[in-house]
Amino acid sequence: MNSRTSKNMVYHNWQGVLTSELPVEDFLFSAGGGFLFGAVAGYAIKKVMKIAAVVIGLFVAALVYLSYRGWIDVKWAAIEDASRSTLTNASEQVVNALNNTATQFALHPSTVAASGLPVAAVFGFVPGLMMGFKKG
Repeated sequence: MNSRTSKNMVYHNWQGVLTSELPVEDFLFSAGGGFLFGAVAGYAIKKVMKIAAVVIGLFVAALVYLSYRGWIDVKWAAIEDASRSTLTNASEQVVNALNNTATQFALHPSTVAASGLPVAAVFGFVPGLMMGFKKG
């Protein structure tokens, strides 16, 4: 009871469940595209992080200079507390977003497994993202 479509082979497995199998070319093109998008995203994220670090560094250097000259009075303890709480909140938000995403994939696995392409793209995206971070 096999029927062949133009892109996927659709068949019933031994349990009678309708499944599909991607041709190797579709998997490779999807993984290659995912790698390309991952590399570009990693490169861009690292560049943005570098620019943000330079801007924050210049801001702190300006505060130190102005404080040294006596033009302003900087309360460094308050700045430290504010930056610590901001970084803690940001890291908690990232963890929360990752947990929510993982929960959605766990609750709805059919959205990923239906075509197979998102899974293939992730296999390319993650190494591309790491390479983009490294080269950026």
